[in-house]
Amino acid sequence: MFDIDKLITHLNAGLFSHLVVTGSERNLEKFQAGLMQKLESEGQSACELQCTTEELKLNQNEKVDLLFVKGLENLPVQHSNTYAIRAYLDAGTYNNLRSVIFCETRHYAKHFNDYDAPFYKFCLQYPIGDD
Repeated sequence: MFDIDKLITHLNAGLFSHLVVTGSERNLEKFQAGLMQKLESEGQSACELQCTTEELKLNQNEKVDLLFVKGLENLPVQHSNTYAIRAYLDAGTYNNLRSVIFCETRHYAKHFNDYDAPFYKFCLQYPIGDD
């Protein structure tokens, strides 16, 4: 259904550091579970950053192979946490931080196609489909 092996191969090859996976909430959950299972089977680590309007704890010193960014659709485009997450991911690029951002398709455009949004054209989109 989803080509997780191909995605991991491209991440490991360094073709990109950040990627936004779009789809329905259900497909995103299944994809994340499959990706986590594949990473664990390869001895790689992952952690999740849940996007909220509450105080964020962004830790550049925590070493993980892949960061899952979830809930971006819950943040207003111009919220300070949206900018903080973008800055964190930018800085992490120079420290080998790789991330997969999970975003429901219906919210993708407001964060990634709006010229005034902090995530405007930030990374490649990997659509997995809607139900």
